[in-house]
Amino acid sequence: MSYELNAQLCAEHLSGAVKFATLSKDIEADTDWGPFFGLHEYILKTYPLVAEKLHHEVVGKAGLLFTWKGTGKSSALPVFMMAHMDVVPEGDWSKWDTPPYEGAIRDGHVWGRGASDCKAQMIAQLEAAEHLLSEGWQPDYDIYMAYCYNEEVAGGDSDSCAKLIADLLVERGVKAGITLDEGGGMRDGSMMGAEGKICCISVGEKGYVDFEIYKLDEGGHSSTPHKGGALDYVAEAILAIRDHQLPFRITPAVKARFAAIAPVMKDKELAKLVADVEANWEELLPILDKDPKLAAYFHTTLVPTMAQGSQQGNILPEKASINVNSRLLQGDTIESITAYLQSIVPEGMVVVPHKAHNPSPCGTVDTDAAQLLFKLCKERYGEEITLVPEVVLGGTDSKFLYGLSDNVYRFGPFYNPKGESTRAHQVNENMDIETLKGGAEYMVDFLKKYGK
Repeated sequence: MSYELNAQLCAEHLSGAVKFATLSKDIEADTDWGPFFGLHEYILKTYPLVAEKLHHEVVGKAGLLFTWKGTGKSSALPVFMMAHMDVVPEGDWSKWDTPPYEGAIRDGHVWGRGASDCKAQMIAQLEAAEHLLSEGWQPDYDIYMAYCYNEEVAGGDSDSCAKLIADLLVERGVKAGITLDEGGGMRDGSMMGAEGKICCISVGEKGYVDFEIYKLDEGGHSSTPHKGGALDYVAEAILAIRDHQLPFRITPAVKARFAAIAPVMKDKELAKLVADVEANWEELLPILDKDPKLAAYFHTTLVPTMAQGSQQGNILPEKASINVNSRLLQGDTIESITAYLQSIVPEGMVVVPHKAHNPSPCGTVDTDAAQLLFKLCKERYGEEITLVPEVVLGGTDSKFLYGLSDNVYRFGPFYNPKGESTRAHQVNENMDIETLKGGAEYMVDFLKKYGK
């Protein structure tokens, strides 16, 4: 009997997944693994054919990897698709309309922490697999589905689950033809300052570093302060960072991104400039200086986000520090930005990078795999769609997959024509039920047509 893709059933399954408070922590030892293994059991119970027909194994602390062996009739390289099980903290519970782990289903949405980021993607993939298995469909190529546990903390103080899984598959001789992770997808153009519909396939992402910048001092009693204390240095460092931001520059991926979206941008004057950023660079520079969202595409950002001194008001700190968060543009490295910061902060301060990842390589949408994603969007949502190769300003687990595949894409299979926000990382996070079902249907189409 075929397992039909039903919107209400999809919603109930996502609701069940949201009920598990799978919070990741920067310090792995602080993580409660019970909800993760509870979610494993829930997945295997909810999708019995997936549990029966596909090999599954735990990787790392709680990563879940499914292997679906194909017939071998196709020469197509395997598909690797993934999502992450972990979620960010809930914030102020009093601001939620319903408790964040209740998984409430109302008003055509599933509500709760992780409903959109990123359990919806996991559920859509599993719904598609269960449906195809119920029809007796067997792929002619191999499929891997991976669900990770520390994406939200970029691995924290331990190895990334995505890296562990990617390294394991590479060790087994796997080379994927495409990897699909969260990010991108079909969007209403208004979400990107554009007209019409956008097929957004993210081809790369900026790097990430938290820099600790600190100064040691003798400390002492606040009643007899001395000049040049540790906090004086911190104050000077903050001002130095403000006044010495890294220069704007053009990368090939960002140039391609804006050239693609320019024809449908609502701001026609800006569109004329970004259609050819190199030719119009001098005119663009003053605009970038006033628009932080636009500017983020064109330079490595540096921003102080936390500061710490003494633990009590009447104590001079023996150590004062700031955390400076940096998102690295392609061409910059952890080492180069460390050296840059060391050159601009006061002498005697120490700069230490933490939780650091270099920018990912940037691919292209001029591949058979990416063009299939685009073709399926046009088949489902109409021919008038603009394809945009996006560069992610934040981060995903995809950064760890480049040894596994040459075609690493961040592409969610969802499209909400109403342009509603899913409120990821905010209170009242949610997922539209029809959008969720559409994502499962899209994955069915993709798996059936991949490699043809």
